[in-house]
Amino acid sequence: MSAEHSKVKDPLPTRPPRPHPQGFVLYLDDDGHEELRAKVRAANKRSESRPK
Repeated sequence: MSAEHSKVKDPLPTRPPRPHPQGFVLYLDDDGHEELRAKVRAANKRSESRPK
């Protein structure tokens, strides 16, 4: 084995863990749930109608 192969690479720097920027809890009432369902349905319909 050559000296080049026997070298060990330095470990990569690691970033400290951070909370996810969207790591919040969303509480909705019934009207809020219905509004969110309607938005999801509309987004799904748009993605289904896209030509592949």
